[in-house]
Amino acid sequence: MKDRTRRPRSGGGSLGAIYIRLFSTLVIVGIANILIMTAWIAENDTGTNARHQAPPGSKRIFEAGSPTMMVNFKELPDKDTPHKNKSNSVSISGIRIDQGPFNTTMISCIQERKVCRYDDIGDFLESRSAKSFSSGGNDGDSSGSSISNMLPGALVHKPMTCIPPHRRIPHQKANDWPYILEQRNAQPEDGSMTALMDYNAMLIPLYKNVKVIDDAGGSTSTKIMSDLDPSLLDHLTGKYHSYFSDEEVNRVKYLSISRTSNLHACKPRFEFHFGTLAQDFIGISLLDDHLQRIEGTDIAINFDKWVVGNMTAIFHDFRVVAAKSTRGKDLKDQLFLTTSGHLGTYLFPMDIRRMPPVSAESVQKPWNTKLKGAAVPRSSEFQYGSGMEVRFVDDPGRFADKRVYSRGDLLFKDRGLDRGKNFHFFESSEGKTYMEMWPHGYNDPGQRKRPFNSHVAVPVDFFSSSFEPLSPMNAFPGRREKFVKGKRKQVEFLDEIRSLNGDPTPKRSFDNEVPKHLRPNMKFRGTSQIIDMTLNGAPFKVGISHSVAEGWIDKETNVRHTDHRTYLSQFYAFSPDPPFEVVAITGHFCFNHMLETDDGYSAQWVSERAMTNRTAPIMVHDEEIRCPLITFASGMTEMIGRDGNNVIITYGVDDCYSRSIIVPKKKIELLLLGQVQDGATAVS
Repeated sequence: MKDRTRRPRSGGGSLGAIYIRLFSTLVIVGIANILIMTAWIAENDTGTNARHQAPPGSKRIFEAGSPTMMVNFKELPDKDTPHKNKSNSVSISGIRIDQGPFNTTMISCIQERKVCRYDDIGDFLESRSAKSFSSGGNDGDSSGSSISNMLPGALVHKPMTCIPPHRRIPHQKANDWPYILEQRNAQPEDGSMTALMDYNAMLIPLYKNVKVIDDAGGSTSTKIMSDLDPSLLDHLTGKYHSYFSDEEVNRVKYLSISRTSNLHACKPRFEFHFGTLAQDFIGISLLDDHLQRIEGTDIAINFDKWVVGNMTAIFHDFRVVAAKSTRGKDLKDQLFLTTSGHLGTYLFPMDIRRMPPVSAESVQKPWNTKLKGAAVPRSSEFQYGSGMEVRFVDDPGRFADKRVYSRGDLLFKDRGLDRGKNFHFFESSEGKTYMEMWPHGYNDPGQRKRPFNSHVAVPVDFFSSSFEPLSPMNAFPGRREKFVKGKRKQVEFLDEIRSLNGDPTPKRSFDNEVPKHLRPNMKFRGTSQIIDMTLNGAPFKVGISHSVAEGWIDKETNVRHTDHRTYLSQFYAFSPDPPFEVVAITGHFCFNHMLETDDGYSAQWVSERAMTNRTAPIMVHDEEIRCPLITFASGMTEMIGRDGNNVIITYGVDDCYSRSIIVPKKKIELLLLGQVQDGATAVS
């Protein structure tokens, strides 16, 4: 990408105006020098601000981009692949997953220290280039096909079958723009007949890959175990109910959470506001180890209608986390839902259990959990589908006598978390739970004395003996509400933990052009779940952040240079212990459109579009980029099995559908470290 800047505005000014500009520039430079010195003193003063000092025995692992830094990976033995002379990949329902030794490679722009295109990094994650798996031969593959053609897999999440056909766009109408607009704009005022899309999915693995060392021989193996309480796990898999066989129970490996909405940006692009009420459902389903949806387990709940009442549109995005709620227990025994919208983010304890068909259910089994709320009726006005039963801490009808516009604020008093969104929960190395507020690079213009460019987290207390309707939660002991003139009550966390760095320190691991951000003081936002990874032999937390670019159109020529609200992503890594210092950040990149080779491709109605329309490039700084305008990485988790070497990244595309890609961990390590292992080759 070329380094481009905005054209200066034409015209001059008076001599006085020039002096004013010169004086302003000197003041800004002086302030910047003061801030730099303050940051240097704070970082090097070991006698003060102990709260933000690195934990004993830890240090910054590298300065990303250092020309002398070399990466040495400590690879555990592969115990689950006994036949090394067989094919290096396994094909599962149209998905190819790397299962054998990974030939470490690096994209050439990083190796040669050149500027990387956003879409080239996205291609690298998916191994688009055949060279990325070149091993100099077929490695004993009896089929005669080269290992270089064995690519990690990707799939498009198929539309949930619980949604009735009249709320979908038929394949044959994929190019009928008037029909698509009518299905979105010209429907009943409550939005109850508008077409729905499923997107922004996240996957919660029910099992983990655990490295076990044999005391006798000292060898290391990988075992698949669950960190969920047996009662919670049995509810999700169906083991608690005699209707489900052992085979059906053991098939369940992931819980999928997604957003089903009539707000979508499936091209042609639409304005956010339109004629009918926004309707958003929380989509829930179970997946097997091939990431295929298990038949009959998908449901969609109109959460607004159930919790707040009809004709409301408060909740849009949905995230679920399993957490420890019982002191002294190491297993996670409670699910919590965070859901956000224009009023902020809310937190609800919730229960989910797999259910047999209504016709086969003779006796209603008790829940026997901490939560006391009523269950959402299956196949009702509140819920599409019947294969799962869900209950939230609050019962419906609470705000029936309140005005619609005031219900969200009334609920915020008991269930409100913060006025922002995109928060993620993680555990420190000591097993304590924290919520990430900002991933890196957070600047608070109202708090000049606090560190800029920070990673920000707050401690969480999920422990409780029960969760009762109408009872406020005290999950954040340091949280308080404060009045801000002209705004709704704002939230302040008195015990937040801010790192001393975040962006641009440490230096980004590879170079590319940084777009002008739509909200400069809040330009980096959390996106995905946070996973555990090893970088240079040490444990760290890794996540994906996103930035939204401001549109740039030349007012004089009306030439478009950057598309408005272009989404770009970055990997970042931070220490697993307070103050959670950021140790690595990549440059920006973007994810791909769905491909014809993706499993589930033909199930999406947009697959009937002409490729030139469906994959039209976007514009960033006068460069055409082969990515969708919106790619929101809503989920990232370690894949179950295969020695824990792979990560599943799930992202929403243009608020239209969800796509998952299988990425070897070592590729993410290489991108974060920005260096090449000895003997690695470059990918063009």
